Amino acid sequence: MNIIQKIQSRAGIRASLSNIGWLGSDRIIRLFGAVVVSTVVARYLGPSQFGLLNYGLAIYALFNVMSNLGLDFLVVREVAVNEDQEPRILGTAFVLKAAASVVTTVAAVFAARLLDPHDHILVEIVALMSIASISQAFDVIDFFFQARTQSRYTVMARTTVFVVAALARLPAVFLHAPLVVFAWIAALEVLFSELALAGSYLRFRRPLPRWKWHLPLARSFLMESWPLLVSSLMIMVYMRTDQILLGKLASKAIVGQYTVAVRLSEIWYNIPVIICVSVVPRLLKLYDADRQKFYARLQRLYESMILISVLVSISALFAGPLIVRILFGRQYAPAAAILSVHIWTGVFVFVGVVGGQQIVQEKITISSLYKTLAGAVVNVVLNLLWIPRWGGIGSAMATLVAYSVAAYFADVLHPRTRHMFRMKTRAYLEFWMLPRLLFQRATE
Repeated sequence: MNIIQKIQSRAGIRASLSNIGWLGSDRIIRLFGAVVVSTVVARYLGPSQFGLLNYGLAIYALFNVMSNLGLDFLVVREVAVNEDQEPRILGTAFVLKAAASVVTTVAAVFAARLLDPHDHILVEIVALMSIASISQAFDVIDFFFQARTQSRYTVMARTTVFVVAALARLPAVFLHAPLVVFAWIAALEVLFSELALAGSYLRFRRPLPRWKWHLPLARSFLMESWPLLVSSLMIMVYMRTDQILLGKLASKAIVGQYTVAVRLSEIWYNIPVIICVSVVPRLLKLYDADRQKFYARLQRLYESMILISVLVSISALFAGPLIVRILFGRQYAPAAAILSVHIWTGVFVFVGVVGGQQIVQEKITISSLYKTLAGAVVNVVLNLLWIPRWGGIGSAMATLVAYSVAAYFADVLHPRTRHMFRMKTRAYLEFWMLPRLLFQRATE
């Protein structure tokens, strides 16, 4: 049986590949939008104004991640395993996320005023984004579609809004709109994306099930998710604290240049997310049925992630300077050097995404807290030490070290995650041994 016949004969493989196709098309459209529209906006605003916008978005993101409460993987798992409990699972998660969003909105605005009390534009950017993000309680619908391996409904809804919002930014540039207009567009994009997601669910679920609040389930979610919540916060700390510290210790212009490099680097982070969203829900069902096969397939997934991430990093290393110069112009030229360092974080991010799924399935979420806390501490300390000396490049170096600690090296510290450290180490060694094996076979 050839590979095409094997795919055609297995519904699970077909569904996963279809899901990857839909998510991949969404990411391609967003990549195109980021390349075209974000480039136009960055050129128009210049490093200082573009840096101020992203400084505000970094503050917003740091607080917004807490509104998720670490529920995403848990809801996906529960819906995948207990489909008959969908109304109770989604209803409970929705209420928890909505309540948390209100709290984080107030906290984000307060933090912005505390960091720069005289910068009213910064406070307005953070307020607009935070208020719009209250609607992200509807993200539980996305978790539902992930569990069903039917992300096409999410893609169709959100991609439509993304395209409209991207096109709206172009006339704003041509009309020489002020900075705050771009913040309004970003906030409305968040709001209408969630409303479109709710519309997709209404069309998919007929008759519509009534979501229910269930206090015992809420307690269970929070008991299991709080380490994931703190971990998500720590992840955001070492994803966005660099921009915040650059804004305070360097300048808004360097924040703008650094943001360009990070955008080009983080585009590729979508790859492991797409693959895991499409593969892991079915892999989870194998965990109880055949544990040996589960770990064998998981090992192959780790190895695939490393191979893809290294190929991406090498490609970006050579093409980065040309891409920055063509897309963003000379005013963003320092971003190329930052990109050449930051792009290697993907080697650890890719395996970290798979590891996060494994932690949830094995119910060792507390270990995630230790790992990300270690990464966050390393990132903040190194940023404080290296930004004054090396600026944006120093921040990129700090982020790379922090990712390696959180996604890989910290696994060896906890007894319940040392088997994950061994799996990741084996995957790294398998990759570095690959050229040698290919050379030996070619010379035999």
